This record gives sequence, C-alpha cells and structure tokens, in this order.
Amino acid sequence: MDGYAGLFSLATAVEGHAVGTLVRVTVSIPNPTQLVLDFSSHEVLTDARALLCGSTGALALRDLGYTGPLVTRPRLEAWPGARENAEKPVRASKA
Repeated sequence: MDGYAGLFSLATAVEGHAVGTLVRVTVSIPNPTQLVLDFSSHEVLTDARALLCGSTGALALRDLGYTGPLVTRPRLEAWPGARENAEKPVRASKA
C-alpha cells in the first residue's frame, strides 16, 4: 500500500503534462525513494525533483517515509516593482 501525500504541482514537464499541472502523489512503500504520480489516465514513478515542493510538502513526503531526493523551492515573490505599481488606497477628501 502506498502513502497518499496529496496534490502537488509539477515543477517540470512529465510525460506530456505541463509545468504547473496538479497531480495526486503517493509515496511508494515497496520503493520509498520513488513517488507515484497519478495522472488519472496513467501513473509515473519518479522522485520529488519533478514537483513544486515547499518545506511543508517536503515534510509531508518525509513523514510518509519518502527517502529520495528533495528540491525545496523558495517562495514565489512578486515581480520586481509590483509594490510600487500596486493600487493605492483611496483617501477621503476633506470637505
């Protein structure tokens, strides 16, 4: 039996599935260095380097017994200048 880890987004294209695709991920019990990616039409064995995996996801995989390589990616940040170009709150005029 495999340990269901949840839904993860792909960090790289996997067998024709685009980056960002959500996929059901389980940890393979017979081979804990592998993850099973369930695309509903077929399953793929791979490791966590194919996933967008933050620290919470990495901990979930480790807690389920995953022993393969992890790539913890940093948080996504806003585009440079986004703060300066953001909408400013409307101030009430003094009447």
